[in-house]
Amino acid sequence: MASPKIAIIGAGPAGLVCARLLQHGGVPCTIFEGEKDRHARTQGGTLDLHEDSAQLALQEAGLYEEFLANSRPDGEVLKIFTPFGKVLLDENENYGVGRPDEMKNRPEIDRVLLRGILLDSLTPDSVQWGRKLVKVEPVENDKYDLHFQGSVETGFDIVIGADGTWSKTRPLLSDMRPHYSGVTGLDVTITDADNLSPDQGKRCGGGMCLTIGKNKGILAQKNGNGTIRVYAFQRCAEHWHKECGINWADTEPAKQQLMEEYYGDWDEGAKNMIIKADKEIIVRPMYMLPIGFNWIHRPGVTLIGDAAHVMTPFAGVGVNVGMQDALELAKRIIARKGEWTTEPDLKASIAAATKEFELEMWPRAKANAEKTWEYLGIFFNPIGAEEMVRYFGNIKMLEDKAKEETKAREEAEAAEKDKASEVQVNGDKVNEIQVKEIQVDEVKVDEAKPEDKPTEEQQAEIKPEIKLAEEETTVEKIKEAVHVLVDA
Repeated sequence: MASPKIAIIGAGPAGLVCARLLQHGGVPCTIFEGEKDRHARTQGGTLDLHEDSAQLALQEAGLYEEFLANSRPDGEVLKIFTPFGKVLLDENENYGVGRPDEMKNRPEIDRVLLRGILLDSLTPDSVQWGRKLVKVEPVENDKYDLHFQGSVETGFDIVIGADGTWSKTRPLLSDMRPHYSGVTGLDVTITDADNLSPDQGKRCGGGMCLTIGKNKGILAQKNGNGTIRVYAFQRCAEHWHKECGINWADTEPAKQQLMEEYYGDWDEGAKNMIIKADKEIIVRPMYMLPIGFNWIHRPGVTLIGDAAHVMTPFAGVGVNVGMQDALELAKRIIARKGEWTTEPDLKASIAAATKEFELEMWPRAKANAEKTWEYLGIFFNPIGAEEMVRYFGNIKMLEDKAKEETKAREEAEAAEKDKASEVQVNGDKVNEIQVKEIQVDEVKVDEAKPEDKPTEEQQAEIKPEIKLAEEETTVEKIKEAVHVLVDA
């Protein structure tokens, strides 16, 4: 039996989940990652994994229990401030309307912990570190070569691009590049906040803390190790961070200047989430692919995760969509293992599997990209925090209405079922319990003792009476018929 040579480009969540699923299903693969090792950089903040996507992928991968052991359900809580210090919502204290039900059952896990679980689940030497991809080149016999900085790997049957926003795999399928979303943010960290920065730790709470103003916000999130990741996002031009006059390399004055010039009238507690942060800062313009982006299918090459549908983080769905991509693609490849009898069959099978996956993934990615764009508008609106709380309240009202409608429908269906259980017995409507009683009575009659049955002499006396009664009944029916005819 032939076996495909599979390359996965990128060791992010989508690429690692795909590799784990393939190997778990008996299909070998190799991951090529540009970073020099698993500890090369911090992996960012924390992720909330959804039960209908990322959690399903981890279940299929046999890693769900390990995920639960490292996740933080208590990290789901949200706090919302106005720029002037008023608390509008605090799920830590059950204050305010709270988030909609659709946002529940999404436990948090630190990115670094999730990556460790996935890496440790792979077969040894599955990941080749320090392999920075330059391009993917199609060669003869429908195979692909991978050109890295200083080396080439040849002869791959499938190349799965999981290499993020600026994917080097995507150009083989499309000329489309991500465009600027209209939002840029400053990314900082507060280390061991509860001990070293208790005021900031208390403000953040156990999960996420949002301070939302007009078209800008300071967003903070507690990690499992006590660190808080903080972001100062605002609507601005794409190159604002280069043209604003702030020297980002001189980090302490840069943070002060940003707060004074762009958040000057905000509450000191909000501004200190940036000012009191650690020294290192990162400026992050947010990019996205067009909503509904797709490509002309090409056998042997496909994309998953941000390479296929990068979106901003404001709906919290990006990693979930990517991990579901990995699940759907791996399932389709594994399901066709029995078709790999010859080299031509292998190629046809791979083409069918990747095309089927893409047709499933595109509308799913589009729906999530639309939701993300909607949430960007909620985070950065001309009113501020009140608009976000109002939005949550409206969704909860719709959810409550849907629950009431579901309850009414279920009650109506139950009543209809009870009505349908009625049956006709001797022309009368009776329920199932009455039918059983009648059946029991009939059984009792059939099982009457011999001494209870009438004697032959008694039967002879009864039969004429029955016959006379039948004749009288027949005469009455004839009379009625005659009257009807006369009246007619």
